[in-house]
Amino acid sequence: MNPQCARCGKVVYPTEKVNCLDKYWHKGCFHCEVCKMALNMNNYKGYEKKPYCNAHYPKQSFTTVADTPENLRLKQQSELQSQVNFELTYGIQ
Repeated sequence: MNPQCARCGKVVYPTEKVNCLDKYWHKGCFHCEVCKMALNMNNYKGYEKKPYCNAHYPKQSFTTVADTPENLRLKQQSELQSQVNFELTYGIQ
């Protein structure tokens, strides 16, 4: 029995089959989720089992928590300790 296409749900025959991202696709159905650009095995990027072109590949961004009270305290303590070490090393006060 031939598998179904992950995009359109129709039967995928061996001559038109693309096996990628643990799924089967028609060659014409294997395109970017966003812009619909045709993709192949050399230019796709997979994210959550879906194909994307390089331009629309979801970027994972990380947020920083820089100015929490604890981070500010640690920064100040580090600066004070650095100054103390400098003064002890070079005899400057």
